[in-house]
Amino acid sequence: MFLIYCFAFYLIGSFPTAYILVRYKYKKKITEEGSGNVGARNTLDVTKSRTDGIIVLVTDLLKGLLPSLYLISFSGMENKLMIIPLTLLVAGHNFSPWLKFKGGRGLATGAGVFFAVSFFVNVIWLILYFTFEKFIKNVNVSTVFALIILPVIIFLFPDIFLKFANKGITGGNNSLFIFYLSIAVCFVIILKHTEPLRKWWFGLFSKTN
Repeated sequence: MFLIYCFAFYLIGSFPTAYILVRYKYKKKITEEGSGNVGARNTLDVTKSRTDGIIVLVTDLLKGLLPSLYLISFSGMENKLMIIPLTLLVAGHNFSPWLKFKGGRGLATGAGVFFAVSFFVNVIWLILYFTFEKFIKNVNVSTVFALIILPVIIFLFPDIFLKFANKGITGGNNSLFIFYLSIAVCFVIILKHTEPLRKWWFGLFSKTN
């Protein structure tokens, strides 16, 4: 049953919302437009439609949220085992088999997973992001820094996150579940931010030379 969940969650995450919307509504391949990213932000950039951007954002968030809620609340699976299918939701979005393993950057789907586990994870994530963005002035780099620090905050202050956690995971030492899940999800998202991070890093050196 565990393997079935893993396979199913990967396929759910791999549903290419942005690609389908842009392909059939605008006759464009979003993988060849704008940043090539299959997500809400590039949908907005390519279509110039805030409505379409919101549709992709909400759909991608829900494909992380709804399966996660079901798994946590009804599957009866051990917390430590749930980390893998929950992470595969984000991995499916980022590396979709329908798009030759291209995809989005996993932010909305990852947020959906975190909402299902403990919404306070997203609160701290946003605070960290806006803090870094205030100084760095780069969306992707601020996102990476926030994702690196987020698991550290969860490890240092576990009780806060457990206080707002899904009832299916509270109690015992389940703070470690949230911590390890955050590491896994953040890592998968960071993998899709390596290129903009690289450009920013080398851009700093080019400015100083």
